[in-house]
Amino acid sequence: MRVERKGIPISPGIALGKVVLLDRSRMIVERVQIDEKLIDAEKERFLQSVRRSKDQLLTIREKLEPLEAGDHLQILNLNIMMLEDELLAEEVLRFIETERVNAEWAVNHILSVKSEAFRKVEDQYMKERLADIYYMGQRILRNLHGVAEDIPDLGHDSVLVAHDISAVDVVAFAKHHAIGIATDTGASTSHSAIVAKSLGIPTVMGLEDITLRASPGDTIFIDGFRGIAILDPSPGEQEEFRERRSSHMALEKKLLEYAKLPGRTLDGKEIKVNANIEIIEELTHAVCYGAEGIGMYRTEFLFTKSDYFPDEEEQYENYRKVVYALDSPLVTIRTLDIGGDKFPTGMEPSPRLNPALGLRGIRFSLQEEHAFRTQIRAILRASDGRKVRILIPMVSDMAEISETKSIISETAAELGREGTWQIGVMIETPSAAITASDISEEVDFLSIGTNDLIQYTLAVDRVNEHVSYLYTPFHPAVLRLIKGVIDSAHSNGIPASVCGEMASQLPCVPLLVGLGVDELSMNTHSIPRVKKLLSTITEKESREIAVECLRLKTGPEIRERLTRSIIEKWGDSLPPEFLTEIVAAS
Repeated sequence: MRVERKGIPISPGIALGKVVLLDRSRMIVERVQIDEKLIDAEKERFLQSVRRSKDQLLTIREKLEPLEAGDHLQILNLNIMMLEDELLAEEVLRFIETERVNAEWAVNHILSVKSEAFRKVEDQYMKERLADIYYMGQRILRNLHGVAEDIPDLGHDSVLVAHDISAVDVVAFAKHHAIGIATDTGASTSHSAIVAKSLGIPTVMGLEDITLRASPGDTIFIDGFRGIAILDPSPGEQEEFRERRSSHMALEKKLLEYAKLPGRTLDGKEIKVNANIEIIEELTHAVCYGAEGIGMYRTEFLFTKSDYFPDEEEQYENYRKVVYALDSPLVTIRTLDIGGDKFPTGMEPSPRLNPALGLRGIRFSLQEEHAFRTQIRAILRASDGRKVRILIPMVSDMAEISETKSIISETAAELGREGTWQIGVMIETPSAAITASDISEEVDFLSIGTNDLIQYTLAVDRVNEHVSYLYTPFHPAVLRLIKGVIDSAHSNGIPASVCGEMASQLPCVPLLVGLGVDELSMNTHSIPRVKKLLSTITEKESREIAVECLRLKTGPEIRERLTRSIIEKWGDSLPPEFLTEIVAAS
């Protein structure tokens, strides 16, 4: 029976194949009171299951090395470290002894206690960290129950369907040629989502009950762009999906041709088109899709995938890969935007923190000064003769800039690296946008983080379904703030870039060009499309459109005028799929 579900688009791409149902249902655990003389045997049974779990991960890791050493390997290492946690093992062993219970009950109890601190935080990111602990516990329990861990043979058209999936499972099944993933639960911040994206596997999560609806061997269609999964599509739909997949493949091929274009408008205005990346694996995609620089390397994943702050050497090796990945002087490393909604795995979060307005970004870094200086040292060392741009997140006060500059200058002097870096500020709070003129006098570049700037300016939580309809880049207040920031930067002779999602939205590109932006930074997949659009439009006409839009008083008016102007001026020269996207946004 045909079933269609809308979920969360995780990894772009289209897949049509056969369902392979991954049964990772939660193990049923019963409390069993054991005789005192059996306690040692029960402890040993637990330790054997931990060793078995670790051996399974080591086997997967061995198959990855040395060719795929990177973030996949480090996620596996994190899971292995969790299994090597002696304190955790001691707690389980002590619980078995004092309560005289079976190992399964002890594991379940201790992991529940460990999870409690995370459960108190109403934040999706923290829930995903809880998921890592859950996956580890389930692996131990499966081994206690003697459940086989073998991966079934997959055909070359297999789509993995699961209630949820760990990052380890994604890595393991990717080696067996899974062409798509669909899950009941999950979120874009999970380790499994990040790994699926980095491996380029079309993935949709949050489909609620897809595992209850699917049976092994069913035909399933996955649209990783729109977050759609369809079970048992009709023969006509299957034919349509095959054509869509062929069109998608053809478009991907065409996009790679666009990747070779320079970031330049038809009338010669240069607009650098850069990549936002989160993990090292994305560097390959950045090169392939024609990134002219790294507009923003988010360093959070380097910290949150571990249960400790990585030391200077580990960070240095990581940043060095970013600096030398592209033959470009434009490499921007954003310092740690961690705190309210992101923590290293081992740090205890406080339920008092507000994920959006709390101790995050530069606020956190200045409080954790030793760790911040370590990160700055690693970045400056990685520059190694090349200029690297250091981007400071969540600035809301000039004092934060002064203090940050002092720390960077002192660290550079210690290393003898004067002149090998530039400092920029993310403009993502209204206070930073309004004082952009003052900020521009103190730094080398500005980068507008439109995701947060829109959220804070409109006082709209974009993931809150009750108010998300208010979240729009076309609001007059947003446009006027962006215009003011760009003008402030130019008045002080420094460039201004946009690094939020707005930079990759086709209708917004002519608008941002018209407002005067110098650089656009986005997910790697969008780079060729934006380059092609830039090569079709002109700066002169974009400025005229922007002037018209700035005079309007509502978001819908701006959006309508923008769409109409783009179609009238350049519609005949744009690929049909571009027009479809532009019209769909109106």
